[in-house]
Amino acid sequence: MKIRSNFFISLIIIVLTFASCGKKQESTVISRNFEGETWGRFDYLEADFNVVKAPMTADLVMDIDISEVFPNIYPYHDADDGLFVITLIIKSPDGGRRAREFKFRLKDSYGNFKSERIDGYYHYELPLINEMSFNENGVYKFKIENKYTKDPLYGIKCLNINCLQIKSK
Repeated sequence: MKIRSNFFISLIIIVLTFASCGKKQESTVISRNFEGETWGRFDYLEADFNVVKAPMTADLVMDIDISEVFPNIYPYHDADDGLFVITLIIKSPDGGRRAREFKFRLKDSYGNFKSERIDGYYHYELPLINEMSFNENGVYKFKIENKYTKDPLYGIKCLNINCLQIKSK
């Protein structure tokens, strides 16, 4: 009987070990709720992301919720009013820097949102960087700049940058 119970305990430990290794871990890098649903042109979003087990590969994804007034309520806004433009800057622990501008069209050519409206908001999961390599342990500094040409950008309820871990060695 003792051999059988030891076998089952060992089997459970092995299954839990493999199950935990196969899961993607999600870490929120930046999380911001915008007061009054406005994002000022020079209101930079900044955060530190600590990597404790490098090298690591992850997908960076931006989740945003927007309202009907996106992108703004100015009477003469641009024709491409579904365009959402940001710059993402990442500084690595060794001082390296990468910057990339992203343009997302959140409305179709008819001016309709490309997402279903739930509880008054449109939710989008937007890919930023697939399979980003975090090659060293330490703090990576993230900064997002709102590049919309008018100030402020209206209709932004919240924005999150999530790091979805793919693998670590």
